[in-house]
Amino acid sequence: MKIAVIRAEDGRVVESFVFEGSLEDVVKDVAKQALEEWDPGRSDFIVVRDVQELTLSGEADEETLRELEERGLAKREDGQLRVLLQYYTISFDTELVDEEDYVDRKIYLVAPLVVPELREELEAHAASLTAERGEGPPGVREI
Repeated sequence: MKIAVIRAEDGRVVESFVFEGSLEDVVKDVAKQALEEWDPGRSDFIVVRDVQELTLSGEADEETLRELEERGLAKREDGQLRVLLQYYTISFDTELVDEEDYVDRKIYLVAPLVVPELREELEAHAASLTAERGEGPPGVREI
């Protein structure tokens, strides 16, 4: 299965790779790497699994698609591909911004790469997870 591994810091993607392997093994390997970078005196270490339903078009990676179909996470309907995308966010540098909220400064996002076009969306999502709350596009300021 093709797995995207994206590292984001402070609202931007700093690394983006594609690996072959099982999702669970890649998540564990990336978590071990993040654990080495984690400062337990400064931040929490969090691994969160999430699922997002997507309708995709484009040329799917057949091996990845077959594995997802075997798990009941993908099916083809009316020429489109419906996927329950299971992805992991590994947060290892967080900052408390007030008594109830924090911002992730550094994360890894790990997800199956079903279609190549999904990589850009995953990168954008990873960057947004590490952006300051209320931060807009460059050149936009709050008034």
